[in-house]
Amino acid sequence: MKFEGLKWEDRGNYRVAKVFDISNDSFVQLVEIKPKSKVGKHYHKQQTEVFVILDGEAKLGIGDKEWLAKPKDIFLCKPKDIHWVENDSENPFMLVVFKYNWVENDTVWI
Repeated sequence: MKFEGLKWEDRGNYRVAKVFDISNDSFVQLVEIKPKSKVGKHYHKQQTEVFVILDGEAKLGIGDKEWLAKPKDIFLCKPKDIHWVENDSENPFMLVVFKYNWVENDTVWI
């Protein structure tokens, strides 16, 4: 699928677009963290996420570790792993997120 024509949902500091459904509880989405923005600390009770960085650089934290995430990096975020992103740059930070065992209202913001 091409990125053009995706339906983006604005969530303030970031936006998301679903790319593919894999199953009833798994899908692939694009996430774009806006410049000078962050996604605060949160975790998911059940779902697992795999992040593949496409464009830009940002601080990405999972648990007690933090990285400067760059294109071609890949990260695993298991259920109950606290995670966050800080994009201090002037450019968007874009990643592909593979979501597994997704359920409604699974996110807990800290």
